[in-house]
Amino acid sequence: MFFHGGLVSEADGLNVANQLIANYTSSDAYPFFFIWQSDLVTTIKAMLETYSDDPGFVNAVSRTVKTVALKVTVALDTDRSLKNRRPSTKARERVPMTLKESAAFARPFDTAWERRAGAQLACSSSELDQFAQWLAEEGKSVQHKRPLFPVKRLGGPQNPLARIIRRLNSGHGHGLYTTVVEELFVAAGVADELGAPIWGEMKRFIDSSFSNDVEAGGTTFLNHLCKAWDDNPKLRVTLIGHSAGAIYVQRFIEALDARLAASSPRQVQVILLAAAITFERMKAGLPALHRRVSGLRLFGLDSKTEGSYWEVPPIYNKSLLYIVSSLCETDPNADKPLVGMQRYWSGTAPYTDSDIRDVLEFVRVRKVWSPTSSNAKPGYQSGAKKHAGFPLDSETNSSICFILKNGF
Repeated sequence: MFFHGGLVSEADGLNVANQLIANYTSSDAYPFFFIWQSDLVTTIKAMLETYSDDPGFVNAVSRTVKTVALKVTVALDTDRSLKNRRPSTKARERVPMTLKESAAFARPFDTAWERRAGAQLACSSSELDQFAQWLAEEGKSVQHKRPLFPVKRLGGPQNPLARIIRRLNSGHGHGLYTTVVEELFVAAGVADELGAPIWGEMKRFIDSSFSNDVEAGGTTFLNHLCKAWDDNPKLRVTLIGHSAGAIYVQRFIEALDARLAASSPRQVQVILLAAAITFERMKAGLPALHRRVSGLRLFGLDSKTEGSYWEVPPIYNKSLLYIVSSLCETDPNADKPLVGMQRYWSGTAPYTDSDIRDVLEFVRVRKVWSPTSSNAKPGYQSGAKKHAGFPLDSETNSSICFILKNGF
């Protein structure tokens, strides 16, 4: 059973299904595809792209990147890699960079900050006040017909500069440029528009498919599956979830567990591709996962690859899961840990809470970070280089088909 991502359109879901049916059938499996109408990626990209040619937003990104970069050079004054990179504070030299230029400008500061060895960025309350005042006065939007950065989002702990510095100091940053863009999106209200109304609604769609309603697709399918299992106790069931499809897989297993008697031996096998499920959500269902999952394989992009391409050019320079983590899921650090992202598997601060520890203990070594080496063993191979690439990637498909034929 294949559950496509919640950001995929119905047409794209059908297209993927048509391309995968032959592979799965030739692996002695009977494929069934859950196609659900969401297409949130179009909504998300369209919303972010409107800011990419907004002079007020572009100027704010440029100014903020340079402001924080200057603080990095002060905090790392002995780092020779930043020699001659100190941003100018002269007004006549504050020509706004384009978004692409801002991203390129920020890279050496990211490299240096990764070696910071305990250094911290500093910022006075007067600097924060001045920054908030500048955003309120200069952050004008032509396209949005309203103040780009409402004053109510600029004060106290909501001050974007304060949040950026706090995230970079605490290890919750996504890189200088990306963190600046994310926090300016937060200040502009984008996270509020993406979170509960869009991403939250998608998760409610999943829950509703397992309701008691006679037309609930998940419940109806589960009824038929259990009957087929009764007729054929040796039936082997494999659930494959891509992106937000991982949330669907988790909810399916919980519904199955609730339906079966505690003594029932029924179990499923699970393959997750770039899972857009939070550690918190997976932790909540761990009892059911322990009882009902006999085999597991988790595929995701390695950290370098996850941050190496523009999901929404020319404004957002990392993968879709970074957008989910920072703007779709609710998190005070705009850094919600997602199971499908390698950055959260370090086992070191700041990613050491019980949700992460317990899920890491459950998954153990059953994970694959793509792209894999040429000598990766069968079932552990993947060549995907983008979030959306997993379902149709040939190496990932070979691994899945190997698992379908041979088990875990």
